[in-house]
Amino acid sequence: MKLPRIFDVNFQIDNATKHRADTDSEFSYVSEQDLTISAIIDSKNPLKRAELRTITLGQTDDEYIAIRMNIEPMIFTESSYLVTGTIPSFLMQDPAIGYWLHIIDEELSEVESVHYTIGVKPITPPDVSLELDVPSIKQSNSIIRPDLFINNDQSPAYGIVSLIVDGKVVSERAEFFETGQTKVSFDWKVPHSEGLSEYKLQGKVDLYGSTEITDSALLYSYPRTESMSAYDMKTLEIVERDGNVLSEPLLIYASNSLTDEFNFQVTAPNGQCIIGSSEECSVKDSTRSNRGGLDSVQYDGQTLRVKYSGPDSSFERFSITSIDPLVGDWVVTLETEEGLIPLAQAVKDLTVKVKHRINSETITVYSD
Repeated sequence: MKLPRIFDVNFQIDNATKHRADTDSEFSYVSEQDLTISAIIDSKNPLKRAELRTITLGQTDDEYIAIRMNIEPMIFTESSYLVTGTIPSFLMQDPAIGYWLHIIDEELSEVESVHYTIGVKPITPPDVSLELDVPSIKQSNSIIRPDLFINNDQSPAYGIVSLIVDGKVVSERAEFFETGQTKVSFDWKVPHSEGLSEYKLQGKVDLYGSTEITDSALLYSYPRTESMSAYDMKTLEIVERDGNVLSEPLLIYASNSLTDEFNFQVTAPNGQCIIGSSEECSVKDSTRSNRGGLDSVQYDGQTLRVKYSGPDSSFERFSITSIDPLVGDWVVTLETEEGLIPLAQAVKDLTVKVKHRINSETITVYSD
């Protein structure tokens, strides 16, 4: 049995422009206006009846009111029909209505369309206030979930909720607001960046032609892991803004797979050799046999936890961590038995990675 198929559902408010129901209906509203719905039906069998069904938002589907639609065969085809029907304004109750098509062919086969929603403006538009919660910092290229709280002390309402980043809407959807507080959460991916970036976030609600919007919340982003050439390692720093610590470098690590003749030498900002073959270096051999595979090294009042594969490892690697930030001009280079290698290109090919601790707190901004 081949069921009728429904295509190209459109809506028209009074005599205005037609719009696609699947993309525009939930973002629109009527204000004491009739709503006309049209669609194309493809059916192997002639149509017996086409209904436009509607409910007030909050009612169950079986409480629908049915409006008989006009059926008109389309020219140049024997299986397509144009169906149209109008919901009069007096049947539409705020805050919104749902509507859909129900089709029956002469073989009594039945099919329904997708259910659509459109707002209905009340006599007295609701007055709402907004609160937006945003993290103060997030690692770049990650997902944040800002929460928008809509406080509605009047009757239930229907509107469009949006997240705005740097003046541009990045997410929006229709929502039904009960009396009281409604929470809406968004997902937004923070763009990739190599350093500190900032974004201004706002929450917005459109209600039947009026708009409420929050102040801007400033979100910073910073990469959790930085990669840099050992040849020109930058100074490691704590990232602060307005007296708040946003990011702290806590881990340095690298791997050396160049050749067996090259080994690591790691020097702290005060000139202390942490890893290397010289007698003055704190860690010369593999730490694998130590408890936790770590060696503890004292450096300028902080304890460094050093993990080192050893100079004889086929894949030499190390990591240095600390509870306190690892700041300053750290030097990671390669050496041979004769001392530091003269080939600068070998060091340029060596990548050092620095992991950061991101310190975030929640920022709340409000609408006027």
